[in-house]
Amino acid sequence: MAHDKLSCGKNVLPYMMRGKFFMKKIKLLVSAFAVALVAMLALAPAAQAQDVPLAQADPAFVEAAGEYEFTITGSGWIAGALALVPCNVNSYEALAAGGAEACDTASLTIASAGADGTFSVTATFTVPEGGMCIGIGGGAGFTEQGGGYCVGVGAPILPNSGSESAMVAIIGAAVLAGGAMIVLSTRRRSFVS
Repeated sequence: MAHDKLSCGKNVLPYMMRGKFFMKKIKLLVSAFAVALVAMLALAPAAQAQDVPLAQADPAFVEAAGEYEFTITGSGWIAGALALVPCNVNSYEALAAGGAEACDTASLTIASAGADGTFSVTATFTVPEGGMCIGIGGGAGFTEQGGGYCVGVGAPILPNSGSESAMVAIIGAAVLAGGAMIVLSTRRRSFVS
């Protein structure tokens, strides 16, 4: 006799209250997801609109320490002369932190970037046991623009990317968990008379 319960004025109110309760939960849950999405988008690193100078070498890594010939190519560089130098660091972070002081500027290789910002040059470098980086400078005095490519021994040396996105994911998960706590803490019980 479910029909009788719904038609009776006394029992309709609990069913209506239950519907409002679930709608409120859905609204809170949607709000929590919206807050999490906005937080993730706001905290995400913005994509760079400008050309970032890129470089790569062939071979990408070597099997053992020694002297090797590399073909270094790049894009996004200032048109004109580029200086390539071997650097005694073996990570992109150390290359950026050390700058020209970490490199052997006496062993200079000159390349030329075209009007489109691309270049290709072949150079010989001695790779030590722990790997090395090839520093590249462009523009006025070879200091206006900088970058490089790190050569590993036995495996490529990858740039440290992803740490920012991991932090964004952690913050987004924390915001989502906070939203879920809000939804659960606002739970109200309806009493049937």
